Amino acid sequence: MKVKYFYGVGVVLGLLITNLGIAPTAFAAAPSADLLKAQKSAESKGYVFVASHDEVVANAKKEGKLKVLGSLDSDSLKALSAAFGKKYPFIKVEPSRLQGSKGLDRILLEHRVGKLTADVVGVDFDNIGELMKAGVHGRYESPEKKNYAKQYWDKDGRWYVADYTLAVIAYNSKLVQPNEVPKSYQDLLNPKWKNDISIDTEPEQAVFAWMMEWGEEKTAEYMKALMRNGTVPRRGHSLQVQMLCSGDFKIAVEVYPPRVMQMKYEKKCPIAMVWPNPTPGSLGSHTGITRNAKNLHAAALYMDFILSEDGVVALVKGGGTIPTRTGAKAGWQEIINALEDKKIRKAVIGHEKMEELKDKGNKLMEDIIVRKQLK
Repeated sequence: MKVKYFYGVGVVLGLLITNLGIAPTAFAAAPSADLLKAQKSAESKGYVFVASHDEVVANAKKEGKLKVLGSLDSDSLKALSAAFGKKYPFIKVEPSRLQGSKGLDRILLEHRVGKLTADVVGVDFDNIGELMKAGVHGRYESPEKKNYAKQYWDKDGRWYVADYTLAVIAYNSKLVQPNEVPKSYQDLLNPKWKNDISIDTEPEQAVFAWMMEWGEEKTAEYMKALMRNGTVPRRGHSLQVQMLCSGDFKIAVEVYPPRVMQMKYEKKCPIAMVWPNPTPGSLGSHTGITRNAKNLHAAALYMDFILSEDGVVALVKGGGTIPTRTGAKAGWQEIINALEDKKIRKAVIGHEKMEELKDKGNKLMEDIIVRKQLK
C-alpha cells in the first residue's frame, strides 16, 4: 500500500508512505482546487491520498492493531508499547523482542517467503545492513526527523534511531573494595578476579570498539587472556546486572549504565560502574516501517511516537538506553555527568563500520567466548 498524507496550517507538509519509497514534498498554503489536483496526481501514481493528520488517525483506528518486532530490551519495548497504547488506545500493539543473529535470520526468512507480518521492525546496529540489502523496510519521512542529528536517520527514510547504548564495567561495591576497583580493561586480567567476572556471550559493543582501538590481533589476545582468567559467559546484559546484585559475580565486563543505575537506586543494589577509556557503545535499535505493512497508518503513528518527546520519556523510563533526540537527557544524573565529561572518550559505533568489523568480530566472540578456543 502507498499513502500520501498532508497536514498543517499555513504551510502544509506532505509525506509519502510507500512500499517502494517515501519522499517528502512541501506545499504552500493552497486552495482546495490545488489540493484536489495534488490528490489526483497522487492517486494516478498509486498513492492513497490522506487530507490531514486526523485522517491518518482515523485510518489507524480502522486498522486497530499494530505488530512490532524490536531489538530493544524487554522493559524498554514494553514501556514504549504501553505509552503508545495510552495515547492511541484504539490500537492494539503486539510487541515482540528479537535478539541477535537468530532474530535477524527470522526476519530475513519471513521477508523472503512473503510471511513477514510485522508492521514495524527494529534491529541492532550490526544487523541493519542486511535488512537494507534485502529491502525489508519501506520509506517514511517522519515529521519528528527535525529533532534528530543526521546520524540518527537514514537519508531515504528506511530507519530511525531513537536511542544509543554505552557499555561500562560494573562491580558489586560490597565485594570489591574501593582500592581494588578496576580502572581499565587490563585490570580485569588480575588473577585476583579469577572466576569472579561475567561477560555477555555477544559483547558486540566492547569487541568492535576493541578492534577499532587495538586491532584484531590484540583484541583476540586480550579476549583469550580474559577467558583464561575464568571469566564466565552469560547471555543477557540485564541478567548480568542482576547477578552482580546478588553476588554471583563481583565484576561484569560490559553492561549498560541505565540498567546499573536503575538497580542501584530503585532496587537499592550494591552496584557501581567504571567508565573505561574509551567507553564503547553503539547506535541502538534501527527501526522502520516494513514494505508490506498491513497496518500502515498505525505504523506511521508509532514511528512518530517513538521519536517524539512522549516517546523519549517512555524510553528513559524503560531504563535500558540513552535517548538520541536533541535536548533529551538520560534518566540518571551519574550518566548525564559522564556524558558531559570530556575526559571520558566514547567510541560509539554505527552500522557503517559493520562491513569491516562484523564477520571478524562475530568469529572472535564465537571462537573465544562461546567455544573457548584459547590457544
